[in-house]
Amino acid sequence: MDHPRMKEELAQAGCLVNGDNIRFPKELIEKAISTVPREFTLYAPDEAYDLQFPHPEGKFYTRTCTGAPNYLPVEGPKHYITLNDTTEWFHLVNEMENVSYVALPSSCDESVPGEAIDVFTLEKALQISKKHIWIQPYEAKNTKYLIDMCAAAVGGPDKLRQRPICSFISCSVPVSKFKYMDAEILYECAKAGIPVQPCALPTAGANTPVTAQGTALAACTDVLAQIVMLQLLRPGLPVIATPLLFSMDMQTTYTLQSNTEITFARLICMQAFEQGYGIPGHSYGTGTDSMTLDGQNMIERTSLTHMMAMSDASVLGGAGQMETAKTINPLALIIDNEIFGIAQRLRSGLAVNDETLDFEELLEGDDEDGYMMSDHTLDHFRDAHRPKLFYKGFLRGVNDEEKTILDRARETYDAIMEKPIPHMMDDETEKKVHEIVLQAAADLSGK
Repeated sequence: MDHPRMKEELAQAGCLVNGDNIRFPKELIEKAISTVPREFTLYAPDEAYDLQFPHPEGKFYTRTCTGAPNYLPVEGPKHYITLNDTTEWFHLVNEMENVSYVALPSSCDESVPGEAIDVFTLEKALQISKKHIWIQPYEAKNTKYLIDMCAAAVGGPDKLRQRPICSFISCSVPVSKFKYMDAEILYECAKAGIPVQPCALPTAGANTPVTAQGTALAACTDVLAQIVMLQLLRPGLPVIATPLLFSMDMQTTYTLQSNTEITFARLICMQAFEQGYGIPGHSYGTGTDSMTLDGQNMIERTSLTHMMAMSDASVLGGAGQMETAKTINPLALIIDNEIFGIAQRLRSGLAVNDETLDFEELLEGDDEDGYMMSDHTLDHFRDAHRPKLFYKGFLRGVNDEEKTILDRARETYDAIMEKPIPHMMDDETEKKVHEIVLQAAADLSGK
């Protein structure tokens, strides 16, 4: 890692620094891991959406896709994500009851300097999002501006440190390498007291071993290294271990997200962090390698969600993504919201006791009416999860039997888009944030 300030402070903390090579003595690793907080909160612009870790009901949290450059709208061709698309996206996410926080999409808009597009995208999120915001800087220099914007939105650096409404992603370059930009993210977030979700993005068979086991080991190593660095710089900083794993198809060389083998690797990583270290884990919980909203798409995103939901993962990521996380789509987001609801119910499990078994009534035997008129049925028939987008049989006066899940998702989309878009900042705060945006645009673009 080539980051002079980071290397200097790590050396002072007891790391063995030789040029760009950093080694962590075992006792230093153990010391750093001991300071990782086991309980913390990811705050939101609207406190109703604050996220307490671990989940108080034993469930998991979810977030939208990050890094996808393409937008497949409900109508029209696929295109690079514009700032107008992000307005629609953040508005939709606000209405998804099973999507916990939002990741900044990888926008590309000709109306603003490309060097500062992440800054302009964050401004949109701060204007609209009620939920916690996960940020991926595009360049090292952008990191400080992005932090300053969040601070301005909540009333200053001290208030941001007390109630961080954002967290950042930092990524390794497998195996055990870190770009200056990602070292800068780690460094600046540690100094500002902002939570980090340190990430590894290995591709099995390309830059890590072809096996799920080898890739999982490489990913856990890179993520753990970042956690150690963060804790040495700022003990007690909230972190969520975020290995996001891919694999390369050895016949086509196409990168895959949703095949079975790499799902095994994600499960290994979640077990390592959640059970092995007691650190919250976060990985892809949905997505597909399909290019369209077809059967493969639905099978892969559902299977992946259910597999990851039954692990100990604290966060399932990727809502709304398709085409191996290169494209986001509003209908996929709405369907993921539904799949997450089913998976949350599965994760919750069942209480088994005399009441839930209906033990006394079973001993007595049913009458001619069966159990439809039973007091027990009246008490519990609302317990069952009922997916809103699913066909549940004929209802008088409703022509619903010929609609597909995409039809119902489209109806949900239309209903949400008729609602007014919220405004999360007052005029004075918005002005302060925009001043930072303009300063960043001028500095980063040289214009």
